[in-house]
Amino acid sequence: MGQDHRRLDSKVIAQHIFTMVKADLTISIGVLQGGVENHFSYKVSYRNVWLAKQRVIARIYGTWVQLVTQLWPGSVDTVIFHRIFWTFPPCVKAFKHCKPLNFVDSTHLYDKYGGTLLMAIAQDGNANILPIAFAIVEGETKEAWSFFLSYLR
Repeated sequence: MGQDHRRLDSKVIAQHIFTMVKADLTISIGVLQGGVENHFSYKVSYRNVWLAKQRVIARIYGTWVQLVTQLWPGSVDTVIFHRIFWTFPPCVKAFKHCKPLNFVDSTHLYDKYGGTLLMAIAQDGNANILPIAFAIVEGETKEAWSFFLSYLR
């Protein structure tokens, strides 16, 4: 490997930690990180070791799609996720004690999931923030906000 260790990626790390993870699935990333650093004499990032551990787990047990397909053959050909709305019952119960003003906001989700997370919050009399509801939608569109606000109502 060169001085900058560009080739020490999660694939190489996964090969090195395979037996450790297979022996103990609950082994911490820190312990794996230390083992990789001792073997390669190079400090690796937490992220690369975490990705390598995920690779090893997928290699041992398969991905979730493979597992679901084994349980219900033919059930998962294509996974399409359109929209979802959820709230937590304790938050709904606590909402009646909040100020009569709701705040809504959104944030974009990146990487493998994409979409937009919409959320509604309220504030109680002590200025504590209470999450009320959440939704994951395809983007910040009129239809997505309409979906979220209709369920929020």
